[in-house]
Amino acid sequence: MKNQVLELLSEYLKVFPNEKERQNSLLEYLKCHDSKEIIDWNNFDGHIVASGFIYAKEEKLFLVLYHKDMKCFLYPGGHINRDDKSILESAKREVEEETGITSCKEVKVSTNAMVPIDIDTHLILYNERLNLKEHIHFDFRYLFIIDEIPKIHIDSQELSEYKWISMEELKKNIGNQVVLNKIDKITSENFK
Repeated sequence: MKNQVLELLSEYLKVFPNEKERQNSLLEYLKCHDSKEIIDWNNFDGHIVASGFIYAKEEKLFLVLYHKDMKCFLYPGGHINRDDKSILESAKREVEEETGITSCKEVKVSTNAMVPIDIDTHLILYNERLNLKEHIHFDFRYLFIIDEIPKIHIDSQELSEYKWISMEELKKNIGNQVVLNKIDKITSENFK
């Protein structure tokens, strides 16, 4: 998995060369950890996770889920399983597990379809329910498109509700302007 992460990061930086400094902490982290450690969610130095923003192009809305542990609305995503063959596969699996959506298509930002739209580093606070210490997530974020809003089946262990929101609402809920600027540009140019 570490080789895949390094390859994706290299391809990602070809697409987004101005993000080299933003990815320094991920590069430093990868120097110190092996393939098993980078996906071990008990590695409190941090670990790689995969997620996906879901955009319904007919309605021009994004899906967000209320995460019980984090006490906020987020896009679907989570940890990589040892048997996942790729980070993209992990993101699709997480989307399906958390929402029931099986028919989404990833937006390609590179000739390599596995390159995410964004790679973010963020702090995850102590999780009381699972008794997990504070740690870092290196989040490989994808943008998935669906034709229209399907029936949603949320994972009620982690999630309590969902809603479909506009880009303007997404910008209020998800505080990361870098990824939202990319998503806004792609959806406004390609899915009018």
